[in-house]
Amino acid sequence: MSGVEFGAPIRREHFGFKEGYAFVNHGSFGAVPGPVLRRQRQLLDISHANPDEFYKVTEQRLYDQARDAVAQFLGSKPGNLVFVPNTTTGCNTILKCMPWKRGDEILASNFTFGANVNACRNVAEAIKGKFHQFEIRFPISDPSEIVKSMTSYLDNFPKIRLVLLDHISSPSALVLPLREMIAECRKRRVLVMVDGAHAVGQLRINLEDIGADFYFGSCSKWLYTPRGCAVLWVAEEHQKCCIPLIISLKHRTGFHSEFRCQGTRDNVPYLAVPEAIQFLEDIGGLEKVHAYTEMLLGKACRILWERLGAKPVKIPESIEAPNIRLIQLPVFPGYPVTYEGARRLNLDLMEHHKVVCLICAIQDHFYLRLSANVYNEVSDFVKLADALCELSRTKTTKVYTVTYKCKM
Repeated sequence: MSGVEFGAPIRREHFGFKEGYAFVNHGSFGAVPGPVLRRQRQLLDISHANPDEFYKVTEQRLYDQARDAVAQFLGSKPGNLVFVPNTTTGCNTILKCMPWKRGDEILASNFTFGANVNACRNVAEAIKGKFHQFEIRFPISDPSEIVKSMTSYLDNFPKIRLVLLDHISSPSALVLPLREMIAECRKRRVLVMVDGAHAVGQLRINLEDIGADFYFGSCSKWLYTPRGCAVLWVAEEHQKCCIPLIISLKHRTGFHSEFRCQGTRDNVPYLAVPEAIQFLEDIGGLEKVHAYTEMLLGKACRILWERLGAKPVKIPESIEAPNIRLIQLPVFPGYPVTYEGARRLNLDLMEHHKVVCLICAIQDHFYLRLSANVYNEVSDFVKLADALCELSRTKTTKVYTVTYKCKM
């Protein structure tokens, strides 16, 4: 498969996208290639053929194989890593099992994913503490600005017990200077939890070397697994107090068995991880994917800058994500620069222009989070530019009636 051509050929051969659509939002829900999808269906067939054998014998063996494979891929000891359905579960798991004291405080950034913000705020309220968010603002001249913004909160709020950091922020697509930020937390004896939702399968990761206390990341975004597959890494010294959100038959039998046994459910997305990793290796690995996506994103950005008058976000190259770019967009008549305005804009582009993208309202502007993957080609971004140009020329406040009901 290493000789497969990226772009339209690999899309036709391995990805079952709906014809006529441009998919430039890989970062939200990922995409499952043919070999992985076939393995998922095979495992489902096996589970239905003899459920007792599958759940009592087969699943545990395949689970251990999948855990070992993803542990090796992420530079983790197998004993420090478990599967969870998604990163939201990973975040909530850590927050709910932390040995909090009344009045403890939590710190995250203004770019922290909304679900995790809600989870942090909920726990802070329950322990009669506070939840803080340090500011990251554009433009960014140097990564040290981000570090300083975080440390100012740590120094001014000494009750902060836990910091939640993004490896790659969503939706702003910044690769945070984790090593420096974690080192500053360590100096102050503050625990660190990292959201790696966009990092797994996009960055080369060594979990044992990052220095965090907890790390969770999605496998279904950039690692090509079926949806419903994420990992939770917990440093060995914290594993005794780390229990899953669901208490089941294996309660108090150990870190791994407690997370593996969560009642009768579909764990097949976890079991397909080895095939997903193999697919990535077969198409050339991270380096080949990065070379392609960086070339493609460079062309896409130039198209949007020239045709739409969009603006590049001023950030250092060292904090750019390999497969994502952020572009500041002009205003669009009829779409207020709000969460709801962005949501409506995304849905209108999908329904009426057959373009699947992600536009967000950030710091009083619309920003386009541009994702590229091996199935994309320049024509996808030309189609996106065509649609955005049409919307920007609209002089009325007329908006489409959205018939889609979907989560952004």
